[in-house]
Amino acid sequence: MDSRTKLAICAVVVSVAGILIYLTRTPSAEERASDRSSGASGSTIASITPPIASAPASSSTEAEASTIDGDDGGTRLLLRAGWGSGKGELGRERPQEGNPEGPMSFAIADGDLFVLDQVNSRLARYDRDGKLIRTFDAPSTAQDVVVAKDGTIAMVDRLVGKSVTLTDANGRKVGELSLSSKIDEPGLVTALVIDGKNVYAEKEHGALVLLGSTDGTPAEEGTQLIGRPSKDGTLLLTAGFSSAREGRAYLNAVDRKTDALRFARAIQFPHPSRSIVLLDTDAKGTIYLGVVAGSPGDAHVACLDPGDGHVIGRVVLPVSHTPEESFRDITVANDGTIVFALRTEDSVEYRAARCP
Repeated sequence: MDSRTKLAICAVVVSVAGILIYLTRTPSAEERASDRSSGASGSTIASITPPIASAPASSSTEAEASTIDGDDGGTRLLLRAGWGSGKGELGRERPQEGNPEGPMSFAIADGDLFVLDQVNSRLARYDRDGKLIRTFDAPSTAQDVVVAKDGTIAMVDRLVGKSVTLTDANGRKVGELSLSSKIDEPGLVTALVIDGKNVYAEKEHGALVLLGSTDGTPAEEGTQLIGRPSKDGTLLLTAGFSSAREGRAYLNAVDRKTDALRFARAIQFPHPSRSIVLLDTDAKGTIYLGVVAGSPGDAHVACLDPGDGHVIGRVVLPVSHTPEESFRDITVANDGTIVFALRTEDSVEYRAARCP
C-alpha cells in the first residue's frame, strides 16, 4: 500500500469519526433553548388506552405558537368581575383551614357566559358584552357546569351531594342524576359531558359513564364511551402524556360510526409539561388540546385538524397564579373561540382568544 492510499484511507476514517461525533454530541444550551421555543404545547387527557408508539409526531414546523400576554396582546376581554357577593360580583373564599375557592367552572352557550359562582350559591349568566343577565340558585358544593344544546343546565357536585343538578334555561330545577349509583367513587369524576340529551360523567380522565338524560331520567344500563365526544358527533377522543417530563403527548381519535381508529398523533410540547387543562372541540370538529408547561407556567393550546390530527395552529395563554382552587379554567365555544379565566387579587377576568 503506497503512501497516497494510506493518506486517503486516513482521510475517510477522520471524516466518518467527525460525523459520528457531531451526531452523538450533547446539544449546546443555545440549541436546546431553540428547540424549546419552537415546540408548542398540546393538551392531554389521560386515556384508558395506552399511547400508540407508531403515531407520527407533529413537527413544530406545522404551526408556529402565538404567545398572548397582556390586555391587548391578542385576547378580547369578555368580563371583569370584582370579588364579592354583590350584583355582578363573583365570590372568593380564603378560609384559615381548607382550600381557597373562586368560581369553580364556567360554560359558553349561544354567546352567553355562565359562571359557576358556588361561593355565593349561584350561577351567574352574562351576555356577550359582559352584562349580567340574571343569576340562578346553585349548590354551594357544585364544581362543574355544562349547558346542553336544548338549554338545560347541569351542575355536578362530586363530593357532598354526589349528584348532578339539572335546571332549565331559566334556572328552574327539572331533575337530579345520582353519581354514586353509577360510579363507585364520585370524587374521581374529572368532567361532566353532555352529548345530545345524554349526560355523562368522566372517570379519572378516561371512560365516560352515562348517568341519564337532560330531563332527569336515570340511565338503566351501564353505558360507557371510551373517550370524549366531539361536538360534531363524529369522534371519541382520548389523550395522555407518554412523557410529561419530555413534553411528549399523544391523541387518539376513534370514528363513532365505525368504531375504528381514525388517527393517532404523537405531539411534542414544551417540557416539562405539568398538568392537563383542555381537551375540547368546536362545532366543526376542530380539536383543541392544552397543557400547562414551563415555570411559573402558561397554558399551551394546540389546535388540530379532525381529519388526520395534524396541528393547524397554536396559542399560548396566561394562567392564574393565585391560590384559589378551580375545576375548569378554559373551554372552547362552538365557533372555535377559546375562553379562559384569569384570577388576580382584585378580580377575575374571562378572556377570549383564537388559534392563529
